[in-house]
Amino acid sequence: MIKRIALIVLGVFLIFVGLGMIDVYTTDPEISSDPSSLGLGICLSVGVIITGGVLTVFHSIRLHKSNKEKRGIRNQIAKELRSEICPDYYKITEDSSEMAALLRSFRNDYADFFSHTGVSENETIQKDATQLYWHILSLQKHRLDSKGISLKFTSDRLGYGTMAPVREKTFFDGKYQITEASETVEAKEEFRKADGKKLYVRKCMEAASYRILSASTKGEKEFVCPNCGSVSTRENLIDGCDYCGTKFTIEDLDKRVSEFGFQHDSDVEYAKYKAVRAKLIPLTLLIFGIPTFLITLIVSIQNTVSEEYGILTKIPAVLLAAGVATALILFVLEMAFLFCIFPLIQGFASFRFMSGRMIKKMNEQLKANTAFETEIRRHDKLFSMNGFYSNLINKLSVIHYSRGPADASAFVESATAEGQVASVLSSYQDVIDMQVDLIKISGYHVSDVLQEMQVGVRLFLLENKGEKVTRRKETVRLLLVKDASCKSQAVCAPAFTNCRQCGAPMSLLSGRACNYCGHARRLAEYDWAIRSYQVVK
Repeated sequence: MIKRIALIVLGVFLIFVGLGMIDVYTTDPEISSDPSSLGLGICLSVGVIITGGVLTVFHSIRLHKSNKEKRGIRNQIAKELRSEICPDYYKITEDSSEMAALLRSFRNDYADFFSHTGVSENETIQKDATQLYWHILSLQKHRLDSKGISLKFTSDRLGYGTMAPVREKTFFDGKYQITEASETVEAKEEFRKADGKKLYVRKCMEAASYRILSASTKGEKEFVCPNCGSVSTRENLIDGCDYCGTKFTIEDLDKRVSEFGFQHDSDVEYAKYKAVRAKLIPLTLLIFGIPTFLITLIVSIQNTVSEEYGILTKIPAVLLAAGVATALILFVLEMAFLFCIFPLIQGFASFRFMSGRMIKKMNEQLKANTAFETEIRRHDKLFSMNGFYSNLINKLSVIHYSRGPADASAFVESATAEGQVASVLSSYQDVIDMQVDLIKISGYHVSDVLQEMQVGVRLFLLENKGEKVTRRKETVRLLLVKDASCKSQAVCAPAFTNCRQCGAPMSLLSGRACNYCGHARRLAEYDWAIRSYQVVK
């Protein structure tokens, strides 16, 4: 908009300059007496200067129309009416890819799922989420319903300049095709009581992160079993894998969201910073420039134009004088802004979004975890640290939302570990939301028999007690174990394994013991299992 205003002002000024030159040529006796000079001057004024001014104004109007055609009238008007000091963002209502459509569908189904009480058998979100994540959401929903709390979720996808609103990277971890996606969003979660009383509001103006799993494929019709790696058709997998016996929900072979949450995104923050920086300077010049120009224009009219010239000559003369004076004053203001005011804005932005100390601390922890990832990959070449994070977060979510020991027992190694977890479940019965702030790996060891990993996790929990919701921090220390021969990264898509004693299918979400013969399996044969669980106050 500022660019168009500047073009229009320039075009109008050129038109008046051309008209002023015509006025001078026709009123000056020396020029008007020479037909050739008069004709050349008028042709120059009309043909070059006035025509240039008209074309400049026309170009600014055409630019306005072309922008409307590209982005749509509603989006363009909304952008122009939005305060210039805000970051240059706009809502995106159309999906440009299959991934973008999946993320929008998930957000809409997520909002619909939490908008009503109860959990039905055919919730729309089941077509978007893996079985384990669907199980976690169901536990959270049961917790909210038991406390008479509803969760209202609203969200919109945003665009920032040339930054892609949906960013994704895909890799194969030995079991699954994993896509880590980030979507620039504006979202809000409102926790309310049944009477409509607002308990807690959480907003996000940066990014939503997703983790999407799907079975690896061979061609268009064959799928790789995520449990043993054998290749079969979809039809052959309906009754379970022919090689390892693992049963699946067939839909879980397609792309399914296994993790969803909000995060600080440095790319989005930097895009906001650049947008504000790009707008603050011209906006400051515009705010100070208009009154400065009007004042200098009045002074120029009173002092700079001789009475012997006509009105068409006076107009460009006073415009030029006022423009030069305004430019000099604004140059001084811009220098003051760049060297005095803008550094303060930069400092505030750094403090507001992410301090240098916080960035340094996060980078140090990332470096330490990356070193452990390198060490683990010497034993397991396809180990994924991000996959491990997702796996651990899912386990902690089930534990914090569990209705009792049976819900949480699926992820422990033994009866001793099950007792440790069961002892803290009573302190989690008021938790209505869990967010992971930091995962810190402090040790890893592998022997011929077993892998062991020491992990510390810092959590932020929302708890509902009475008529208010409070936020508290919790740190959990875990000792995780997995058989040395197990190279799987996550147990998310397979619905069942088979009991080693009687052969019956065993749900990975129903605990350690077989429902038919009572035999307790060892989760460490399939995945990371909890050997020790300690809450640090």
